[in-house]
Amino acid sequence: MRFRRLTPGYFRVLQMQVAGELRVEPRNRLIGVMATLLAVLGLGGSCYAVWKMVGQRQPPQAPR
Repeated sequence: MRFRRLTPGYFRVLQMQVAGELRVEPRNRLIGVMATLLAVLGLGGSCYAVWKMVGQRQPPQAPR
């Protein structure tokens, strides 16, 4: 089952899957592991970039 756009019907299908009313097509377990790994790497890279930007910020100077 594939949808090309994020439509209200697509969200209804997702809600039905979460509620257990609709069975999803079987898939390879490796796909789920790879998706999780990519998500963790993406979040880690994003957090690292924010951490580096915050560390490079100059401290504010007091007015004279």
